[in-house]
Amino acid sequence: MNIGDVAHSPGVLEAFRRFAPGVRLTLWARNIDDGVRQLLARYYPEVALVEERVGDDGSITPALERLFGEADLLVHGSGPSLVGKIETAAWRAHTHKPYGFFGVTVDPLRPYDGTLERSAAMIDAIAGDLLGPLDRELLTDAAFVYCRDSLTRRFLQGQGIGVAELEFGADGTVIFDVVDDDHGAPVLAEYGLVEGQFLCAVPRLRYTPYYKIRGFAPRAEDWRKEAYNAGYAESDLDVLRQSIISWVRATDLPALIVPEMSYAVELAETRLAGTFPADVRDRVHVLPRFWDLAEAAAVYRRAAAVVSMECHSPLIALAEGVPSLYLRQPTDTIKGQMYHDLGLSESIIELTDAAAGEAVERVAKIASDLPAARDAMARSRIAAYEGLRHHVEFAVGRVTALRQAQGTEGQAQGTEGQAQGTEGQARGTGAAGERGADAP
Repeated sequence: MNIGDVAHSPGVLEAFRRFAPGVRLTLWARNIDDGVRQLLARYYPEVALVEERVGDDGSITPALERLFGEADLLVHGSGPSLVGKIETAAWRAHTHKPYGFFGVTVDPLRPYDGTLERSAAMIDAIAGDLLGPLDRELLTDAAFVYCRDSLTRRFLQGQGIGVAELEFGADGTVIFDVVDDDHGAPVLAEYGLVEGQFLCAVPRLRYTPYYKIRGFAPRAEDWRKEAYNAGYAESDLDVLRQSIISWVRATDLPALIVPEMSYAVELAETRLAGTFPADVRDRVHVLPRFWDLAEAAAVYRRAAAVVSMECHSPLIALAEGVPSLYLRQPTDTIKGQMYHDLGLSESIIELTDAAAGEAVERVAKIASDLPAARDAMARSRIAAYEGLRHHVEFAVGRVTALRQAQGTEGQAQGTEGQAQGTEGQARGTGAAGERGADAP
């Protein structure tokens, strides 16, 4: 239901495959469907897939016991929180081998309605312990904690998490650049789109209607979120609408409205389709269905630019070196800080009252010099990849260092044992008359 969430894991796999090519990888998947299995089989055929679950009491299956015995390191993948804490805790309890977190957000403010600047001030004001006991234990004992936004790092530092390697680390999505063009070719053909000559636009509500997506009865909190969405949907979507209008008028090139989450298909059809002025209307298309990550990434790669109210479509575009703009809603988490951390401050706009004018100007600027916009994106991508290289090398280096330390300790124990054996032989010889054949 969310191609942004899907991109986390293959992105981290790609980082390790690219920057530590000798490492054998196993993906311990928490929740995947057949489409993701097909993606993994096509692009990561060498990666073993495990879907075993940890018991409610922390017990592990025979298959996990074998995996834990063979593996040297557990890497918790990118995500909105410590979503794999139960799995990480089981690894910690059963193996005593190193583990770490690779591009995670830990947001102490959710739910919160405000800008990233306000979020920073609030995080600095936190005086008490806001981490649960298990989160604190796992973070404290980790070999590394790479935070996908610097506000998470700021929060964890304030909470006294003293991990030596507590740094910003890019979301794995930024290196998911592996799909083939054939995934996107039918979309381009259907709408007559030319490579490098169209815009992709991604809508979003302030709160995702999970009760609709997952098919359960709405609770009081769901109704409150629906009311909140109703109050802001039109003004928020108008920023995206004005961005699309700016693009078409500046370039005379088409725009395609596409989903990052499944519910956005209906949102686009009911709130955006048919709402554009006459001189633009025929140049704006709405994809009337949900798509998978491979198709989206292939289309983004061939787009001229991506403007998104969702956080991860611009990161998928970044992986392809395509200019993008993230329209951040106040209810989104502190993960949006990653754009500033990646050197993409020009690629994020907070949805304040002035957002529409700012978005129009920013889109027009991208449209006026697409080569320059691509160059800027390429520089950020290179910097992100170099950061990922360092993080992968550090993670793998911890295993190497541990093995060397164990080897040295083993040698020392062996030498000590030899010395004790020699001393024992000397003692045995000297005491043979007293102890005879029973001497050790």
